[in-house]
Amino acid sequence: MFSSIETFLFSLVHTLSLEWFVFIASIVEEIIAPIPSPTVMVLAGSAASLQAYGYAGLVFLVCIGAVGKTLGALTVYGVAYYGEDFVLRHFGKFFEVTSDDIMRLNAKIGTGARAYFTLTFLRALPIMPSSLVSVGGGVLKVPMHIFAVSAFLGTLIRDGLYLYAGYVGTQALSLF
Repeated sequence: MFSSIETFLFSLVHTLSLEWFVFIASIVEEIIAPIPSPTVMVLAGSAASLQAYGYAGLVFLVCIGAVGKTLGALTVYGVAYYGEDFVLRHFGKFFEVTSDDIMRLNAKIGTGARAYFTLTFLRALPIMPSSLVSVGGGVLKVPMHIFAVSAFLGTLIRDGLYLYAGYVGTQALSLF
């Protein structure tokens, strides 16, 4: 099922403008967790290289992708935020997690600069699944403004790396 969604996303790069492809595919990639994180932006970087985008165009694409992924992340965050009470009530004993455990972890993250930094850092890490950060933010009831800003900033960093890798990789491949 997920491979057919990936195939569909790949077909969009040929039918939509690159900007619309990045926006739509970033939202889908963020909501459907099994799609590998670098898929959209590496492909977009390759397409940008083939279409002779300059560095300003790459920055624009990264910003579009970050907006799309932030919207997708807010969707996952919202489901986790509002579903946490239900899941904890029905499955908390199974996972050995209580409301007090959630409150203690939330207090460690905080609501100030520390929370912004922690969530931005986690979102920017290529090895950290972004859906885990989104679910964690919702379950821990991180304030939405902190979550949204840190998701956007972390995604700028992460997707910037992926987009540039696809861009430079395609340029290097064309030299051979």
